[in-house]
Amino acid sequence: MDRCDQATLHVATSIYGKAQVDLPILADGHPGTTRTQEGLAVYAELISGSIALDRLRRLADRVIAIQMAIKGADFLKVYCYFLEQTDQPNQSFESARRVFRGGIIIGGAPFTKDVVYLTGLLSINYVIRACFAAGRADCLHLMFCGKLDLFALPALCELYAMGLCRAPRFLPPWISAPCHLLAMLTFTIFANRLDIEPLVTVVTKLLDSAPVVRMPPAA
Repeated sequence: MDRCDQATLHVATSIYGKAQVDLPILADGHPGTTRTQEGLAVYAELISGSIALDRLRRLADRVIAIQMAIKGADFLKVYCYFLEQTDQPNQSFESARRVFRGGIIIGGAPFTKDVVYLTGLLSINYVIRACFAAGRADCLHLMFCGKLDLFALPALCELYAMGLCRAPRFLPPWISAPCHLLAMLTFTIFANRLDIEPLVTVVTKLLDSAPVVRMPPAA
């Protein structure tokens, strides 16, 4: 798995799930696996450097828009919300459509699936950090053996020890050789504990009179 985008990860876990002779359930998706699958896919985008800030913002905006629709906002209000965030009519319409697909455009009953991208990302991030901190990074390989819920990891460890769960044949580099991932997590955990506000104040004063640097667009 050289590429770590969503499509690659979803296809890989489907193939590995179908290869589970004794655990065919790992080939089937169900509500309990959706958060893990989507969260793992977005995390793969993040750790491989293939995600943009705009995409992260859209994922967060969808959560807010879904909550708006739950509280009664109709399609037009949700569309206007997205338009305020992006100023892109086509993208705003598509984002609003995702919120109301299969539901009613007057609000109150949105399609809430898009919430799992962000909640799944947070869940995967916390589990990976916790596994490293607990010295159990070995468990992380099993997240790719099929479609699973994170809460199934302990059971899969037991089933793997019994020879009933097959390990995935290929893994993304950040799992098969997690030195970079571990270094990044160690640094971010340390950096998050620092109080950056005094530095922000100093930098703001230093650059207050400096002109804004506007670079030409990349070729």
